[in-house]
Amino acid sequence: MSKQAKAVIKLLATGFYSGLSPVCPGTIGSLAALIVAYFWLQYFTVGFLLVLILTGVGTIISQWAEKIYGEHDSPKIVIDEWAGYFISLFGLGSTMLIPAFILFRIFDILKPPPIKQLQDLPGGVGIMIDDVLAGIMANLLLRLVIYFI
Repeated sequence: MSKQAKAVIKLLATGFYSGLSPVCPGTIGSLAALIVAYFWLQYFTVGFLLVLILTGVGTIISQWAEKIYGEHDSPKIVIDEWAGYFISLFGLGSTMLIPAFILFRIFDILKPPPIKQLQDLPGGVGIMIDDVLAGIMANLLLRLVIYFI
């Protein structure tokens, strides 16, 4: 793999280097995703195609980044947090930016079943799956709250 390809993979895998934070890289990466989502939601919605692209590309990029960093699910890799956070916003508007962030981080940190068991899968799938499920759980909980309010 060329030096330029590795640089692009590191840029994307680390969420534009937000994952290089020495403190709470997953949370910092999620905050960076929140900022991008804020601007995204000014013009677009978080739809199925965006979620599909983030999840698919994220799986491939994280697989490659895992080889570059030489460790499974390196804390530097936060593209999975980006995908999970955007999933938590799927079909919701900008008023849900903060609630989605809080719920996503709670589910990602606590890793309730079946999230914890699935994160041990190998490669990019193992890196992505826990955050994808945390995003789905956050999205579903937000929809329940919205429905009953």
